[in-house]
Amino acid sequence: MLLREKDLEKYLFSRRITISDDLKQQLLNEYETPVEDDEGHIREYTEQDIYEQIRKSIRDKS
Repeated sequence: MLLREKDLEKYLFSRRITISDDLKQQLLNEYETPVEDDEGHIREYTEQDIYEQIRKSIRDKS
């Protein structure tokens, strides 16, 4: 799964959370593209991975 802006907005809305535009952009930059490891393998995040990282980022910035 890749994080799209509408997915992030839906997540935030459903949890009644507001975050800064900077944090939104940071999360999108990190999770909107696939990750390639040192050996050239493409790694996709699971939905759970992404939402857990969003939760941690919001907690750490608060």
